[in-house]
Amino acid sequence: MADNIKSWLHSYCEKKKITPNFEVRNSGPKYRQRFLCEVRVSGYNYIGVGNSTCKKDAQSNAARDFAQFLVRQGEVQSNELPDFKVPEAGGGEDGSRSGGGEEFKFSAPMAPVPGLREEGNVYHPIQREGRQMTYMERIQERKAIEDAEEVDLTGNIHGNWTVENSKSRLHMFLQTNKIKADYKYSAIGPDHNRQQLTGPHQILQCCVNA
Repeated sequence: MADNIKSWLHSYCEKKKITPNFEVRNSGPKYRQRFLCEVRVSGYNYIGVGNSTCKKDAQSNAARDFAQFLVRQGEVQSNELPDFKVPEAGGGEDGSRSGGGEEFKFSAPMAPVPGLREEGNVYHPIQREGRQMTYMERIQERKAIEDAEEVDLTGNIHGNWTVENSKSRLHMFLQTNKIKADYKYSAIGPDHNRQQLTGPHQILQCCVNA
């Protein structure tokens, strides 16, 4: 039934001698890939939007969104659309409907997300579709966040020096200049969070050119 609405839209546009233009692009992170589709029809200033985990369903959702727009504009009736079944009035005392038709309620058009053109943004439907993240995907996402937090964003201020490369460069300097330096260990911090601080005990009296 998903292809019927797209075929219906093509048939509707052929009668008016116009052609719908479907544009599909990737959206969302790599571990939860989605496809965003926009359909434009010349003569209308409305853009039908649909998103899904596969291109085919994204195009069908966009065609359905544009068909709902045509119904709201009064250009077509809801019972003309292939995916919609209009309930028939039943012969019961309470006027309940008979048959297996399903009642369809039109929703308001989806509002575009700010910054849609930026990579990773999609139109958000009222009810999100797609699978939930697995346990391993959540671990990978958490690890990526932790790795990003360890990046020193102020490294350009202090020349990208860290404790590791500073100590290594100091050892090279001492060996090159044949200088012996004893390390002094000092305890700092409160008792419940005691830390050891090390540093050269000998004072170096030299001129360093950088």
